[in-house]
Formats: sequence, C-alpha cells, structure tokens
Amino acid sequence: MLLPMYNNNLAGTTQRMMFYCHDSMGVGHLRRGVAICTHLAEKFPRASFLLVTGSPYVPLFKLPQGVDYIKLPALTKDPAGAYHSKHLGLRVRQLLRCRRAMILATVQSFQPSVFLIDKTPVGVCQEMVPTLRWIQRNCPNTRVVFGMRDIEDSPETTIRQWARQDVPAVLDECFDEVWVYGSESVYDVVQEYKLTQRVEDKLQYTGYIRRAPCDHPVTKSEQKSVLVTVGGGSDGEAVLLAYLADAAHRVAETGARSTIVGGPDLPEATARQLRLAVSTLPNTYWLDHTGCMSCLMRQSDAVVSMGGYNTMCEIVSFKKPALIIPRVSPRYEQAIRASRWDQLGMIKAMHPTTLTPERLTDRVMEMLYDPQAPDHTQLDMGGLDCIGDRFSSMWSSGGRREAAVCV
Repeated sequence: MLLPMYNNNLAGTTQRMMFYCHDSMGVGHLRRGVAICTHLAEKFPRASFLLVTGSPYVPLFKLPQGVDYIKLPALTKDPAGAYHSKHLGLRVRQLLRCRRAMILATVQSFQPSVFLIDKTPVGVCQEMVPTLRWIQRNCPNTRVVFGMRDIEDSPETTIRQWARQDVPAVLDECFDEVWVYGSESVYDVVQEYKLTQRVEDKLQYTGYIRRAPCDHPVTKSEQKSVLVTVGGGSDGEAVLLAYLADAAHRVAETGARSTIVGGPDLPEATARQLRLAVSTLPNTYWLDHTGCMSCLMRQSDAVVSMGGYNTMCEIVSFKKPALIIPRVSPRYEQAIRASRWDQLGMIKAMHPTTLTPERLTDRVMEMLYDPQAPDHTQLDMGGLDCIGDRFSSMWSSGGRREAAVCV
C-alpha cells in the first residue's frame, strides 16, 4: 500500500499521542517507544507525546522536547511467569487496580488524538481493557493503534495466549489499525497467528525500526573491539559467563578489547561476581548499563548478543557482524527471529543448548579476524518513516487535526 508523504503543514498543529509501553522486563519495549516518539517529535515539533510506562529506566534515556512520560507502579515476573509488584509492598491485584485507574485518568485528561499501544493490545494482565472500552464509548475521534514487534512468540503459544485474553475480539472491536514492526517476507503474522480477515484488513507492515546514530562524538580506535550485550540482563548470565570463561582472554591476547554491558535487570549478586571477574582481565571493560547503546555499537567491530528486537535492529542499522545467542524460554520469539535472520545472512545464530566457551571463542575470532560481510540488504528498515507517514495521514484526516474531544 502506498502511503502519503509527510505533510509539512501539520507541523504547526496541536496533536497529542499517548504511547502505552509494555514494561515488566528489560528495556527493549521502552527503547522502541522512545525511538518512535523521538522520531515523531522531530517531524511534528508542536505535537505532544506522552509515554505511559511502569519501567523505572526512563531516566536513562534523553527525551526530546515534546516528549514526556508518566510512571506507573512497576511490575515484575517470577520464573513461573506470574506478575508481582516490583517495588511496592502491594498485592498484584491492588497494584493492577492502581495502574488501571492511572491509565484511564490519563486518557480522560490528556485526550490523545492517537493512542498507540505497544506489545500487548489488552495491556499487562488486561489492564488496558477498561480504557479501551471507555475510548470506544466516549472518544470516537481517537485513533487507537496496536503496535507489535515482528514476532511475538511461537504460533502455538501466541494463539493460545491471545485466545485466553480475548485478544482477537479486542483487536476487532477496539482498534483502528495494527502495525507490525517488521516485514511480511520475514514473518507473516497473519498466517502464523491465524488472524481474522477483519484484523488483517487493519494490518500494516511498517518495516523494522532503524536506529539512527546518536549525536555524541565517537572516535573509532584502531584497536579492534567486541561488544557483549544481553539486553535488560535478567536472563543473560549464561552468555556473559561463557564469554568471560575464554573469549575475553583470547580477545585480550590479540590486543583487542571487550566491552560488556550487564543490563539494568541483571541480578545484583551476579553483577558483583561478573564485575570482579572483569576487573582481573586486561582490555576488558564492564558497564552495568548504558543510556546510549549507539555509541558502543558504533565503536565495535563485532557484537555478541541475545536476540532482542531492538538490539538486532541496531546491529543491522550499524552494519555490524554479530553472533546471536537467543533466549528460548519462557518465550521463543528470539530464537525464531535469530533463525530467520541467520537464513537471510544478516547475523550468525548459536542455539543456547550448543553454547560452550570454546565454540563462542571460535565464532568471536572469526568475526574479528576472518569476517564474512553480513548481508544487511534483506530487511526493510523504514519503520520510522512508515510510522511517520501513518501519523501524517491520521492527523490530516477530517476531524482529527487537533486533540480528540471526548464526551
């Protein structure tokens, strides 16, 4: 489908977008939300963009003029997949009741012209449903959009979970559009997740979310460099331990350096152990987290990572050779993505059940000293431009040039 180009006349209008950011683990969804809001704020400098999230990590990122956020009480997941309060001494039912009330009150006050809900259309523990129903009854001019990454989980798991949460009916009744941050040629969500014709009619593949380089000055050293990152870090211990067991030593012996990012959700006891190990190694550096992965990615010659959506988009955006060791539990989406991208020649994948320090070292040495140029031409990376065009189209349509009027 051909999309309209940006309408520069819209830059002077008052528009409001609210972005609900799934937030229970890691920083991936938050980083994607910040990237989308930042891009739109640059294109529409008089518009207002409000992130609503329980993530405690928003202060790690620089928000541009026009973008602000509301912090919900944070949730976390236990190993069995059950949600709990992350910081407050509240039962999860109490916490969810508080979050639902805050989300609804924000919509009623902010009255967004576009409401973009990320990752899960019904929200964490279906907390978004009351707000969606209220918008249906009271805000007919608010455009409601579901934005999903290219792969949610295995088809069997996703279909079962969405059926249990009544997601197909909510998508049908409460949403105007569905955006897939990916490409149909890589993963056909309609076919894989058995979406209905009515949902398919609302669906738009945007392409992947390209990550623009930051404006920080970066001087590329002649010393080769490996970046090791495991996203939020909650389940990255095995990859970090495997790298430190052998590859870090071999990289240092060749005169290259390793930069290891543990992630803000890496358990503190594990972080202390790994910091101590890194302190004994030459040419090896540890960061608990970073507010600008772009800086580290641009300086690296090779990347070792898990298979999160945002990190892999950055790898392709900056054209870096990468070894991906995906998560396979409790969700299988990283493994599916890594396998598909490996088949396209964009990255090399290693299943975690085959991970050993020796195999990891061999792959890292190949990337540093016998690299095969990855084929990064296979992906449509125009997601942000497509999203900008969709917003331009929405905001130029009749009755939606200003903030929605709710009754």
